[in-house]
Amino acid sequence: MTFDLRNYLERFADVCRNKFGRVYNFTALEKDYKQLRGGERWLAARDVLKLFDPMRTPFRQYWAEPRERDLDAALKRDRLYMAPAPSDRELIERLLGLLHNIGTASLVLRFVHPERFGVFSTPVVNLLQIHRPTTVELFMAYCDELREWQKHFRMESVADTSTALWTFHDLTKGPDQAPESDAAREAFDADVWVQRRRAGQALRPFFKKYGPLELARILVEEHPKLAGKVAGEEYERRLRDIARRLGLRLGVKGSTEILFDRLEQNGYITLEQKTLLRRIWVTRNKSVHPVATLSQEEVENMIDTIEQICLAWDAQVW
Repeated sequence: MTFDLRNYLERFADVCRNKFGRVYNFTALEKDYKQLRGGERWLAARDVLKLFDPMRTPFRQYWAEPRERDLDAALKRDRLYMAPAPSDRELIERLLGLLHNIGTASLVLRFVHPERFGVFSTPVVNLLQIHRPTTVELFMAYCDELREWQKHFRMESVADTSTALWTFHDLTKGPDQAPESDAAREAFDADVWVQRRRAGQALRPFFKKYGPLELARILVEEHPKLAGKVAGEEYERRLRDIARRLGLRLGVKGSTEILFDRLEQNGYITLEQKTLLRRIWVTRNKSVHPVATLSQEEVENMIDTIEQICLAWDAQVW
């Protein structure tokens, strides 16, 4: 079984029938927002409240319906046009400032601009592994990621993509789901493109913020061998750099020992430090050999030694 997101959009009606006792025509509802989409008038309270009509959507099950009087006053005061907007960020920020809830704001955005926005769903956010420090950044990253899934699975819109992912989640979320749902989850887990996207969302912020030694220290408790590879590569990079400055060439048998001897002879490291560098070179070697085991303590000692000895070389004049 392969994972095809489009299949779950087709099953949305069945899920709604089982969960809510009826089906919904979102395509027809989108047509009600044509004037807002074209910038012909400003957003009114009736546009927002229509999205909570239980005959047309299930959203009242997930978000509280805004109070009509307060909403009407705020929208008449601000007169928010949904198009044209200088940027998605400004539109999201203004709408969030008026509605005070990203879920409710996302409903309006989804039906006015279905090609750009999806309904904000915490289960889907978790499914996609998206994390951002602010609400606006989270929703923007969410819609950006939905756009990637839309293109990959050839969906009609970002809105349809979020609906399909919500449907997939609902069909596979519990431990008591049918064997068909287990197979669907297995297909999702086995899809390399899907898992690359999810891993990228989870790991990319760490790669942008932290250097290799910091990453190794973060990873060491969860996976010492992987942390050892990350720290070991940084150790080797620093050894190669200092060898180049000394006119030595690493990569041949015994060249690392020659480098350590030269560093001690020239007064750049002490005998004790040479012993430590030798020890963590053994740790580095263990990290890249499949049969060797590596403990958290060994990797942490390697990271500490690199930071205490090797980082100081950057500031020295050779």
